[in-house]
Amino acid sequence: MLFQESATPSLWDSARDVNLLHERLNKLFSNLHETKQTEFPPINVWTSEEKCLVIAEVPGIDLDNIDLQIINNILTLKTKREPDQSDERKTWHRRERGCGQFTRSLELPYAIDAEKVQAVISHGILRIELLRAADDSPKKISIQAS
Repeated sequence: MLFQESATPSLWDSARDVNLLHERLNKLFSNLHETKQTEFPPINVWTSEEKCLVIAEVPGIDLDNIDLQIINNILTLKTKREPDQSDERKTWHRRERGCGQFTRSLELPYAIDAEKVQAVISHGILRIELLRAADDSPKKISIQAS
């Protein structure tokens, strides 16, 4: 005699489904307690047909510890934040500010006129304006009827 599955779920089926749901919910919410490591410095990038604007947050970093370079279409921002000086007799209660060397590289959508790049820092915000190279701008091609 062949065994036939019942059309109504058994208690075992329900328990298995609840356990499966419980495992999936645990996996879904397990990452909430972890802090996500983000790249430093954080940047925003805007582009238009004529220029590219990059805004980087560099709070607490001396101007001497910021280096900008453009090679081909790659903008590279290197920063260095010195560690906080502490008295050895004191105990840290919380230490969240990172220190060390940081590098961000960004591929730009078009060639840049490196001679016309402007970079200004104010209140820990670095604003970099990059103009598109004239020979890289799109050229309108007229079409003639025959």
